[in-house]
Amino acid sequence: MVIRETQSESDLRSAFSILKELRKDLNWDDFLSLYDKAKDADGYGLWLAFETEKPVGVMGMRILYDYVHGKHLYIDDLVTTEAARSKGIGSKMLKFAEGYCAETNCNLLRLSTGTENEGGKKFYAREGWTLRSVTFKKKL
Repeated sequence: MVIRETQSESDLRSAFSILKELRKDLNWDDFLSLYDKAKDADGYGLWLAFETEKPVGVMGMRILYDYVHGKHLYIDDLVTTEAARSKGIGSKMLKFAEGYCAETNCNLLRLSTGTENEGGKKFYAREGWTLRSVTFKKKL
């Protein structure tokens, strides 16, 4: 498996199609606009996982700084295609993120998942992640 940062519009379209499996209401124009804004604001990037040249996973990441965590790598989304689930791809993508974290001198990795995402929570626990907080949101 090869994991690399998106490099072209074709890569972004592949990332979008995979991400859409998780974010059903996302459309191409919003995806592209939000991607560009996040990339410009704080270096957000999308990495694709390829299995025999076919994209099977996508992961969005950025380096953040705060008083609680210091410099850390935040994973915004980690999605594998339905057909590729339970084949170790998500695990390999997390290992890739760990390496990237070390390369960029981050203190730790952090991510959030929905409270209703029981499969995701079990997956992250199996991968050695610890549930450390609850996130609140308020739509304005």
